[in-house]
Amino acid sequence: MTLSAQTFLITAGILLVLYWYTSEIEIQARVYPVQQVVGQPIRYMDSTSQADQWRWEFGNGQESWRSRGVVYYYQPGTYLIRLRVNKEATRTFTVVIRPKPLTDRRDSLVRIQGPSTGYEREKLVFTAVGGGASQFTWRFGATGQIDSRDQTAIYSYPTDEDRSRPRTYTVELMTDVTKYPIRKQITIVRGFNRFDPPVDSLDFVGSDIRQQLQQIADGQSFNTHYNYLLRKYLCNRNGSLVQINNTKANDFYSYCMGLQFDKGVHIDGVSVVSDSTTSCITRLNVTQHKP
Repeated sequence: MTLSAQTFLITAGILLVLYWYTSEIEIQARVYPVQQVVGQPIRYMDSTSQADQWRWEFGNGQESWRSRGVVYYYQPGTYLIRLRVNKEATRTFTVVIRPKPLTDRRDSLVRIQGPSTGYEREKLVFTAVGGGASQFTWRFGATGQIDSRDQTAIYSYPTDEDRSRPRTYTVELMTDVTKYPIRKQITIVRGFNRFDPPVDSLDFVGSDIRQQLQQIADGQSFNTHYNYLLRKYLCNRNGSLVQINNTKANDFYSYCMGLQFDKGVHIDGVSVVSDSTTSCITRLNVTQHKP
């Protein structure tokens, strides 16, 4: 190798080494999320090649000398984060911190969720919602005693000998986060045309319901037959279950509406299931066909 070639190689090697030590480091870093709520974490990390020194400045007086971590901001605003790697290269990031969303006042208070009216001996469901309570005491006003200590309470009001007018009770709920009881009034009425048949009358009931449904299917007055069934047997609950031919199901209202327009349906038979507490029919099993 000639002297000039050797000189060229040595010079090139020196220049390469100088470039290696003087070239600027390309920082490979990440800050996320760049938009966050007050008090929630923001993560930072650096994976720059050959990095061995870090200095993170978070724009609020906080600093870190680690390659990665978590930072929290407790005041809303826009912050500039600066990262310096190996005391040379720098990179900046911007994060926006938003205030915490306002809490719906309704969610911060305990409330009673439940019916305002009901029937004697009907199973009524009351639930304590909101407020973050963990201890519950229910009084439903009929006995003067504590009736339940669950968050969701099921209660049936007893039959009153005087059925001449509805009775009004005050439901009281006390929790570990309320100073005074939460109150809700409920009106209890005698079951409207309560259906309470002996076992040997079930065939008559099924036959009566079948005839009324057939009248609807035949295009007779919908309101007359629908309301008759609703009041006499279903305690005005139009969402009661109707199972058709043991394969498909609808709520009572939708079934009757469909029956009205599905011409040519023949109702073969109806069997019923009733609530043992209220004696209201809760389910109809209908067998039908089209000739």
